[in-house]
Amino acid sequence: MDRHPVAQVLLERLDLGSRPGARTDPHRVALVLEGGGMRGVVSAGMVAALERLELTDAFDLVVGSSAGAINGAAFLARAGRRASDAYCGPLASRSFVNPLRVLRGKPVLDVNDVLDLVYGGDVSALAANAGSLHCIAVDIETAEAVDLHGTADIWQAVLASSRMPWAGGPPIEIDGHRYLDGGMASPVPVAEAIAAGATHVLALQTRPFGIPRKSASRVGDYLIERHLRSLNPALVALYRERIAVYEQLVADLERRSRDITAGPPHVLGLRPPSGTPCVGQLERRPEVLTQGAEGGAQLVTQTLSRSSATVPGPR
Repeated sequence: MDRHPVAQVLLERLDLGSRPGARTDPHRVALVLEGGGMRGVVSAGMVAALERLELTDAFDLVVGSSAGAINGAAFLARAGRRASDAYCGPLASRSFVNPLRVLRGKPVLDVNDVLDLVYGGDVSALAANAGSLHCIAVDIETAEAVDLHGTADIWQAVLASSRMPWAGGPPIEIDGHRYLDGGMASPVPVAEAIAAGATHVLALQTRPFGIPRKSASRVGDYLIERHLRSLNPALVALYRERIAVYEQLVADLERRSRDITAGPPHVLGLRPPSGTPCVGQLERRPEVLTQGAEGGAQLVTQTLSRSSATVPGPR
């Protein structure tokens, strides 16, 4: 069987030692990352595997929503392994994830300390590659997904993309505009990658096959919708439609991944197989998070090995 075009280009670039700014092929290859709060540990494990396979320089742009933006920034900063370890270690604590904190008017999930945990306070490597990062967020005024590429303060763009509504604290303001979690409108931002010129897309998904997206609770929905309505009533409709939009998106990703003749643009989605436990948005158990990271890493390694031919199925 023929290898998937996305995997083929990545391995060809690896063999040639291809680097950004000195390509010998006409392709534009994007890495797209799904988040999902603490479920982002799965795409963090995937990023760590890409790093170990020395594929960082094979990508031309990195596009992420929510925790996917955090992991994408870590990838560009050559800190993929550190990010994966952080989810399973210091981020799996009450200082980072604490539902009871809302009783004091504080965010349930606070990402403000992620900079130190993932990058050790050193963002020089990220700054050197910031032009490749596309953080997707929701503009409160328009209730639409926007690409914050080119924002002067790249860390503010990462925070805006990952600012969960209600549970994550107030919106992030950049240049007079306020933003929330990009996952509400574009949880796996393949469309934004293609709009940015991608001819080949590797999409790292965090929710396993057979696990539909759903609300955590009626109470949670009520609190989130009340918060969104106070910002812009149009955001409530966006929030309510997110599940149907997600299921349509991942079904399209599966179809395009299996048809290697589809494209360009060519799209390869990597998603944990059926039967894989789904990591929760607010998961704190280190053993569950470690399993998620290791499973994501194994999936990438198997798919991009020399013997692999096509995208893994939902088995």
